[in-house]
Amino acid sequence: MASDGTDKPASSLGEFGLIERLAKVLSESAEDGSGVPGLVLDIGDDCAAVRRGSVTDVYTTDTMVDGVHFRTGQISCRDLGWKSMAVNLSDIASMGARPVMSLVTLGLTGDESINDLEELYRGIADITNEFGGAVAGGDIVRSPALFITVAMTGEAAATSGGAAFNRARLMAGSMTGTTAGAGYPTAASQLKFDADAKRDPDGAALLRRDAMSVGDLIAVTGTIGDSGGGVRVLADGLSGDEADALKRAHFRPTPRMAAGIGLVTQGVLTAMDVSDGFADDLGKMCRASGVAAMVRMPAVPVSDALKACFQDDYIEIALAGGEDYELLFTAPPPVMAAIAPSLGVPVSVIGEVIEGAAGSVTVLDERGLPLEMPGGGWDHLNG
Repeated sequence: MASDGTDKPASSLGEFGLIERLAKVLSESAEDGSGVPGLVLDIGDDCAAVRRGSVTDVYTTDTMVDGVHFRTGQISCRDLGWKSMAVNLSDIASMGARPVMSLVTLGLTGDESINDLEELYRGIADITNEFGGAVAGGDIVRSPALFITVAMTGEAAATSGGAAFNRARLMAGSMTGTTAGAGYPTAASQLKFDADAKRDPDGAALLRRDAMSVGDLIAVTGTIGDSGGGVRVLADGLSGDEADALKRAHFRPTPRMAAGIGLVTQGVLTAMDVSDGFADDLGKMCRASGVAAMVRMPAVPVSDALKACFQDDYIEIALAGGEDYELLFTAPPPVMAAIAPSLGVPVSVIGEVIEGAAGSVTVLDERGLPLEMPGGGWDHLNG
């Protein structure tokens, strides 16, 4: 029975409403000072962050369940191992941090073959050998359905002071009419913006959801909608080169590790990864920051493969599909202009942060008219 006397099912709140309720319980319980020492970021961002002396650690966890997040027989065991780690690595990347280690829990029915499980771990080794976050331990339990839970730790890649100075350098290049990097002040404090307002003072620089500012440009890496298109391809039984490309995007996403570190090092304050759906995730950032967003759909990067397979509804798939694991971020125009070409991945500027109802996202079509937004992104209790 809930503390307020209600006994409604969790699905009535939805995943994020339930998270808010449970976070409130923890907050109320920690009023006696029994919270996490050194806590910098808690529930509500892509990772939790804890400062330990001169180091700031980040923590994330994710679970993939057969029949919910994947279907046995559709995805290879090696790709399943890769993806189970990729979703966590993407969270680390979206904080501008670097991965350190992982713990893996397997829930097994007992009928899985040893060869399949070895292939799953080869997929885990494939991605951690490339991006980091190697497995240091874990657990195996019996379960009515196969599941994989990964808990991953990382550490901040940049200091707050260094990132703030780089941001100052980029801003100053614009203010003085010179190229970024020339004619900048000798200290970040000489510029009239608060680069550290959303950071751990004297600690690490982290990308977070609650630091958007009106006038910031909105950008995203890579293309949007391919993973959602892969889900549709599987459901519709489509074949061909374009369909295969979408399935690969769904089964084997690439975490943007280097790009995340590049963003935070250059002084970007706000980012998250696109996991629950582009429009929904942008709305979460806006709610956390108390702002609204305007996006121009023609500027949103959509692949030729998605357009070829779904000519009539690729826009809806791009806006609501989810699981792209690209980085969605905002920055002032001079910062965006300087860093976007240097990230080593395609970057598309797609809109801007505006005043308005917190969490509101408006998407304009090629005529500048608002599009009817698709339903909300992925919700584990209502999805």
